[in-house]
Amino acid sequence: MKTLISVLLGLMIWSGAATALADDIPVGCQGSTIVTRAYQSGVAQGKSLVQRAWLSVNDCDQLEHLTDIIIANVDFYQLTGSSAYNICRHTGMIDGVFQQIDAVWTLCDGLCCDEGSAIGELAAELYCQLSILLGGLAVPDDFVRRPVFECGFEFQTCCDSNFMGVSRAYEGLDLLGQVKQCLPYTEDPFFDVWDGSREIQCTYVPPPVP
Repeated sequence: MKTLISVLLGLMIWSGAATALADDIPVGCQGSTIVTRAYQSGVAQGKSLVQRAWLSVNDCDQLEHLTDIIIANVDFYQLTGSSAYNICRHTGMIDGVFQQIDAVWTLCDGLCCDEGSAIGELAAELYCQLSILLGGLAVPDDFVRRPVFECGFEFQTCCDSNFMGVSRAYEGLDLLGQVKQCLPYTEDPFFDVWDGSREIQCTYVPPPVP
């Protein structure tokens, strides 16, 4: 088991290394300085969320428990508005969570499938929240940055499985506060967007940009 000091030092290093990735602003968050800063602020918030969760666990043998805490904390910050500012702040937070989860798993030598499952669940919830609020997405990566994971095929398989299962069962609130199912946004005419989102979020070799 890695010590707290070594892992915290590693997290600081990895957090700094991941900052460059945060500069890869999604297309939907490039419209103005305000929305770009909202995204970047969200990234910092997401990283901090994972770091605080780690401090409460402080044990590389408890990554499953850490995942439960992170997902519960992310669920607390529900996306409730459809403005570009709200969306970019929220998607930035999720991207920051993704970056920091990957840093923790890398430092702790965690199981690739467990990391993939966690990312798949969070990515599915984000896809569904955006789809329900916006009435569907036009393209997979308007608001979500392409992550880079090097965990391998096992990561991808478990991420794919959880993304598909969670998104098909997800229910969330639309702008009127009514409960809507995500299932329609996993089928035609949104199937290609849904499938593309799964590929972008789960693949360990990101697809080439068209």
